Order: sequence, then C-alpha cells, then structure tokens
Amino acid sequence: MKKTESVEARIVRAGKSIHEPFSRRLFMQLAAAAGITGGMGMLGLKGAQAATTGKIIYQVDVLHSYWVEWVKGFDAATTALGLGSGQMLHGSDPAKQISQVRSAPQQGATMFIGLPFPDGSVPQIAKVLQDSGIYYSNIWEHPAWFSPVDVGDFYVQYSTPNSVKAGYEVAKVLFEKIGGEGKVVHIWGLPTPTDSFRTAGVLKAASEYPGIELVGNVRTQWDRESGRDAMLSMVTAHPDLKAVMAQNDSIAEGVLAVLDERGMKDIPVVGVDGLPDGLKSVLSGRMLATHSSLPAYQAAFMVTSVFDALNGWKPSLPERMMYTESALITGDNAQTYIDKLYGEAGAQYDWTKMSRTLNPETWDPQAGVEPIDPEVHFALFPDNKDRLNPAYAEAKAAGEFGRVTKLYADQYKTGPFRV
Repeated sequence: MKKTESVEARIVRAGKSIHEPFSRRLFMQLAAAAGITGGMGMLGLKGAQAATTGKIIYQVDVLHSYWVEWVKGFDAATTALGLGSGQMLHGSDPAKQISQVRSAPQQGATMFIGLPFPDGSVPQIAKVLQDSGIYYSNIWEHPAWFSPVDVGDFYVQYSTPNSVKAGYEVAKVLFEKIGGEGKVVHIWGLPTPTDSFRTAGVLKAASEYPGIELVGNVRTQWDRESGRDAMLSMVTAHPDLKAVMAQNDSIAEGVLAVLDERGMKDIPVVGVDGLPDGLKSVLSGRMLATHSSLPAYQAAFMVTSVFDALNGWKPSLPERMMYTESALITGDNAQTYIDKLYGEAGAQYDWTKMSRTLNPETWDPQAGVEPIDPEVHFALFPDNKDRLNPAYAEAKAAGEFGRVTKLYADQYKTGPFRV
C-alpha cells in the first residue's frame, strides 16, 4: 500500500525547493507560524543544522519613547528567528528587578536581555541567570571594571553605543552654532554611567571652546516632564543663556516646550537618542541636532547574541563587550534616518543575516560594531581598576582586539547606512 504523504511533509518538501534566500526565510516564518517545523531546519543554510529556538525575555524600566522603538527591533528579530518572547518592566525598582530575574526559569526562558538598574545590579543578575543556564546580554548600564568573563559562558555580552562620542559630537555642533562662546545650559539624566559618559563627551567638546560656559547641570528622570521642569528653573536662573545641551531627546522635548512658551525660539537645542520625534524636530529646524542610538538595531543585536550562544557560538573575549553603531543627526541627514529607521516597513535590516550560527561564513552585522577596550571605556572611574580580569591584558597582548575589530569591519557588507 502506497504511503500517503502528509500535508506537513509536502509543505516541507516545497520549502526545500525554494532557492532564493529571502523567499526561503519568508516561507519558513509562515510555516512556523502555522506550527509546521518538523524537518525544515533553517531552510537555505548550506548544510547547517536546524537552529535551536526557545523563549527570550526582555526587561527594561518602563516603555517610554526610547524603549517603544527598541521593542520594535526586539519583536522583528524574535519573529525572524522564530523565538517565543516575554516582557518584564522593573520600573527602576531594584528589588522588583531581581525578583523578576529569579522568576525567569519558571517562565521558560532560555535567553534574557535587558537594561539593568542600577548598574551595580549586573553581577547579581548575571549570576542568577548563569546558575539557571539562561543566556544573558545587557545594554547601556554596566559597572566599571566588571566583565562577562567574570561570571561565565551564560553571560554572553554587554553592548552599548559610545556615549562619550555621542555627547562630544552633538555638543560640538551646538558650540559651533553659537560661535564658540556663551552660556550653555546642560541638563543631565539620571546618575548612571551612560549619563556620565555623555557628560564626559560634552566636557571634552567644551575644552576645545574656551568661550563656552556650561551652567545648570541639573538632573532629570530622562523624560519630557522633568526636562520641562528643569528648563523652567534654568530660564529663570540664566536668562542670558545661548543654547541648551539636553542629555536625551525626551529631555529636549521638555526644553523646547518651555522655550516655545517663552518665545525663545532662537535658542538652539541638541539631544541624544535619535527618536522619531527628535529626528522630526531636527528636520524641521526646531532642534539643531541629535545622536541616533539606532534602538531597533540595538535590540536585534542583543537578541542575536544570545540566540547564537544558545546555538553554540562562543564569543571571543573582545566580543563579550561591544560598541554598537550610533550616528550624528543634523538637518542634512535627518530624512534619511527617518526613512530607514522609522518608515512603514520598520528599520531596514535583514535580521537573520546578523546571526553567526545561521550564516557561519556570510553573517553581516549591518552596522559598525567594535570591541570595547575596558581600560579606555572605564577610565572615568579609576577606582578599582585592578579588578579588571587579567584575561583582557592577555587578549590585547595577543592582538585579539585588533583581530576582532577587523573581523567585524570585514563582515560589514550591507545595511541601511553602509557607505
């Protein structure tokens, strides 16, 4: 009696006959959504074994505007990789954060990524996840002189844009705009390493312009409301201000609201993050400049790092801490970034192409990514420098940092902002 081929088997066989890579990936995603995975593996990967999937949880503070864009990248990457997902919001409550992390195994997580609060909580989070066998990657905040290698293989990676560079580049544009002299109100975020790095960049730029006087230096909650409150006090304290350096775009929106109300529309303002509203403000001329952190890309980079680790990738030591690309945004390039990051189709990256395990030879980061030299990155915090794992000195002496820098530059072939 002739055996009847099942519907699932016919679909799998049809999928294997598709030769164009994008069509294969789309077919795979549609079939996976229908619950058909047997025998498919990751179609079109030359001889690669079926990828291990699982559940990934992200944990951030609250879903304000930055994290809304970040989550879009998370959703796009997890969908492309066929991963289950979950969400945790810790609301900047350290006790709640740790409690949520401890619950990750019960929620079926095999991967976990997120924003720690405060940065000093990273070792504890990483240890809990290491003991639970859950692959972990964190972003933005990280304690000085601590590294993933201090914990173990399940703590895969720390990544962040270069915030000193961001602060420096936007501040220079601002100082040039006002002729290199005058009072510049500087409004900070929360007291975190990222805030300190951005401030260091601003101070570096100010050192090149002796006529600049930075004033204010008031803290906010990184949001529009506290940015507005801070600016109200600054307008009163410094009526002769010439410009405003806001530590992120949300703060800048609060600043602009006050300036608009007071009829002070000739005061230039800059921010950091490159969110949709910030880019639109730059395009319209309402804001002078911002620095895009490419939030959707950041999320996908983190997702891919733990997905690849789950599937057997062993990052070298320099790859355990990485800078991800960011970009200065002015009126000249704002429309390009709006179109390629926030258009109807979302950020224009091929999410699966970022994977080292799905594309062993042809993986492509699709952005400028490079290893962090901890001796440079943590130089702002000289205390306890001797705690840096000696493996870093050995890797530098062996030329590993140069090798990894070249590797990522060589693999960077495509992407929305590839020049």
